[in-house]
Amino acid sequence: MKVLESIERFALTNRIAVECLDKCLSYKELKEYSDKISMYLLKEFGEDRTPIIIYGNKDNYILPVMMGALKSGRAYIPLDITFPENRVREIIEEVKPKVIFNFTNISLEEDSALEVKGDQIEDILNIYFSELASKETWVKDEDNCYILFTSGSTGKPKGVQITKRNIDTFVIWFEEFLEFDDSEEKVLNQVSYSFDVSVIPIFIGLGNGKTLFSLNKDTLEDLKSLFTQLASSNINHWVSTPALAEICVTFDDFNSMRISGLSKFVFAGEVLTKKLVKELMNKFPNVKIINGYGPTEATVLISAIEIDNNMIESEKGIPIGYPIDSCELGIIDESGNRLKPKEKGELVVIGNSVSKGYLNNIEMTDKAFFKDKAGNQGYKTGDLAYYEDGIIYYCGRKDFQIKLNGFRIEIEDIENNLRKVTNIKNTVVFPVFNEEHKISHLTAFVVLNEDNELSNLKNSTLIKSELKKFIPSYMIPRNIKIVKEFPLNTNGKIDRKKLMEDLK
Repeated sequence: MKVLESIERFALTNRIAVECLDKCLSYKELKEYSDKISMYLLKEFGEDRTPIIIYGNKDNYILPVMMGALKSGRAYIPLDITFPENRVREIIEEVKPKVIFNFTNISLEEDSALEVKGDQIEDILNIYFSELASKETWVKDEDNCYILFTSGSTGKPKGVQITKRNIDTFVIWFEEFLEFDDSEEKVLNQVSYSFDVSVIPIFIGLGNGKTLFSLNKDTLEDLKSLFTQLASSNINHWVSTPALAEICVTFDDFNSMRISGLSKFVFAGEVLTKKLVKELMNKFPNVKIINGYGPTEATVLISAIEIDNNMIESEKGIPIGYPIDSCELGIIDESGNRLKPKEKGELVVIGNSVSKGYLNNIEMTDKAFFKDKAGNQGYKTGDLAYYEDGIIYYCGRKDFQIKLNGFRIEIEDIENNLRKVTNIKNTVVFPVFNEEHKISHLTAFVVLNEDNELSNLKNSTLIKSELKKFIPSYMIPRNIKIVKEFPLNTNGKIDRKKLMEDLK
């Protein structure tokens, strides 16, 4: 596996693998620590290859744990600290891990799993010997490398399984597209490890000997600290969702004078707007801007393109790019027939980057994944798109699944969890679009079981407070409107169109 081989190679140098808040981890340390973690997993859990769970944010020890899991032939499951405790426990119940590496202050106290706290990592590193590690135990082609849990329509998260073959397929294509080599450079490592865009700095950055410049949750919540760190970071490659850049462009000093070594922006995870691209082009006139697209189920990205002025001036939206080399992308109609150029339909992907399916969820796997006539794995993205001159353009979701601030969210997931809140009878959630046709926030309409005579603001505050127990903060609607009853259409269903009239 390239990233593991790269760590071995650069461990012989003085290069830094990752830095966060002035704390650094060298490639030599990353190799040594990951070897020891792998030895710990192999000795304590033997042939059992149950995935490990990693609960935390950007602690420097997380990467050695990830790589140690891969060296021991196991997948890792990253859960960010923004996940509420209830959802973490749901995933633990689904996975039934033998060990949980917990880098938070929350004690999970799982009877069925050994919990290793962040400060206990030192004990493992002091006991086990890195020189005993062997490449024979590393993950193989069809082994899972990581499993990411995404929003599910039933209110229960789905675990997307990504194998070594999936990652290799993605990495070979995208590192060539990015023109990455093994020169000594820095890559922004801001995206949560529980979100698939983080795979770019981990597997392509570390896979080419780069230094990952990490921004943790506390830094991202403090705009002054965020900009101070970015300005002194000396990063060469920016990898994030557009949301982070939209925050940064509000600073006058966010430009090529302050971040002079920057050579490219790589965006993925949500719609990239022309407004943002124009601002970045003005502030960073010689920096490439790359727009990427792809579902978690097909390993991060399946298309990408460098944005130029012609695309900005065009009446069409910003394209999502040219297809990944080793996979086949197609646009189909409702009957599964291939559509012609410029005809809009559902985007499907077939090839080695496509996941084997959802963990322990045959029903949902069968709905979304398929085999073509040659037996190749395929995935129906649920996204609407069209081709023109070999380039793909995104046209929105086929269903109620959306992207907000880089996170994939299913509206039904929010609705199902809202219904768990005390005194809520029913609810409907809508995405609200801005002038750029990009989702700016969510609004929920709520019918109460009993009128409590509280104001809409007070009810909204109480509902949001309780909802935090069930779903991550990024899924909580910004606006909550209390209504006495939902309007019905002629079919006796909730009249969503009528409700949408009151969105703004």
